[in-house]
Amino acid sequence: MNSSGLYSGNRFRQAILHYLLGRTAQAIASFIFIIWLVRLLSPVDYGAYMVLWGMVEMMAPLSSLGMLEAVRRFLPELALRGAPSALKWFVRWMTLIRFAIMVIWAALITAFWPDISAWLGFSVPQQDATLVAVGLIITVIGFRYATEMLESLLEQRWAQLIHSLMSIGRLAGVAILVFNENLSLEQLLWMDLIVSLVCLILAEFLLVRKLRNIQSTGDFHVSAREIFDFAWHMAGVNLLRAVANPGALRILVARTLGLEIAGMFAFLQQLLLIAGRYLPAKLLANIIRPMLISRYVAGEVDVVKQGMALLWKSNFLIIAICMAALSVAGNELIALASSGRFMDAGMIMVIMLLGLGATSQGQLVVMIMQIFPYTRQLKNLSILSAVTPVAVIIGSSWGLMGVVCGIVLGAWLMNSLTLLWLNYQAGRIQFDWFGTIRGLSIAIFLAAIGWVIEDKLGVWWALTFVLVAYVPGLMLVKPLNQLDMALLSRGLRRRARLFLHFTSKTYNN
Repeated sequence: MNSSGLYSGNRFRQAILHYLLGRTAQAIASFIFIIWLVRLLSPVDYGAYMVLWGMVEMMAPLSSLGMLEAVRRFLPELALRGAPSALKWFVRWMTLIRFAIMVIWAALITAFWPDISAWLGFSVPQQDATLVAVGLIITVIGFRYATEMLESLLEQRWAQLIHSLMSIGRLAGVAILVFNENLSLEQLLWMDLIVSLVCLILAEFLLVRKLRNIQSTGDFHVSAREIFDFAWHMAGVNLLRAVANPGALRILVARTLGLEIAGMFAFLQQLLLIAGRYLPAKLLANIIRPMLISRYVAGEVDVVKQGMALLWKSNFLIIAICMAALSVAGNELIALASSGRFMDAGMIMVIMLLGLGATSQGQLVVMIMQIFPYTRQLKNLSILSAVTPVAVIIGSSWGLMGVVCGIVLGAWLMNSLTLLWLNYQAGRIQFDWFGTIRGLSIAIFLAAIGWVIEDKLGVWWALTFVLVAYVPGLMLVKPLNQLDMALLSRGLRRRARLFLHFTSKTYNN
């Protein structure tokens, strides 16, 4: 493929289609896996399993040392206008260095595993059975690293196929273990290791094949010094933010409140992460990022700012309806999903959604600051991440509700201050506050009516009303403006006409 067509509008639209199909398959498989597993394992084993996966998730930023972010930033530019030798050199060395770091981390954890597992609250049998989880650090993070490269090249078809294989493979593994009546914590981890190893091999094969097919004719080179400076700053960001990432928080809850409460927290957290994948800033990040980088390289800085403003508003509109629905039927939905194991958790989930709003906006801000030359400042602002674990420890005196409130306060403080700094430094970003408020007001209004309906007709009628009425409500208040519509038309062409029903006639509200 000629590199000039690598980030064309046609490939962008194809990537969106493959991404949505892949994410839908993953969401279905992951949801079934979570609600099935919570019924199969004991509360302690389920808590231990989720804490182990939290450790793997936490190791992703710790083992990255800024290289994953460097791949996201420089690979699209090198593929678009770089010399062929520069592209191959970049991918080869970034992959080798990242693999070496993961092996070193895995070796260190293996050496100290008895102490680490005891600190996490594992029993002696659990300590012996869970050592295999260390292998997941290499296989899971390794295949995700390769798929990130594929996504940076807009190869969403293969990237989403591999991610779907991981989700469906884990679900099939549980089915096999249940059928053979051999389900245990250790066997479950071995199955995860086998599936992730297959995904790693497939991802590396597809990446190598894709790189061979790129016919780059440019002469652009990026210096090792520039890559190092970028990765060094992002390594600081990752290390500082690792103390507040979902895996670290899961481990902290296990340490302060015990494995059973950690299991409940992890269950709610997993449901939240599944929902969070469909927030626009998360859902489209790996598609939008290379496109925005190509626009930034071309000097279209205003397009980058407009894209951020639209994603920011879209996040709020989706979180608003989720909060409205959970405020009406949260307890019943969580009890149904957990087969009655976790009761009266609706309000906790609503508060966690507030935290999701902050973290999803924070992910968007981090992406934009990586595109602009603000990685050093991002590292300095990430010091605010230290507030979250302190707030969790203080909040643990009031149980899980106190922990969740501490997480939300820490997330909003850090991400709000970072956004204010970016808005000041990059020139005013045209956030559509009035359009956002109109959308939020509809959600609040529907929640209030839902409470009345719940009192008269029951919770499920109330939930149905809130969900069904939200889209017509948005059509009524029209939260999008003409600038949003122009940007959507540029990316989606004729398909953007659907959003005309939600667009006001003003350019700047």
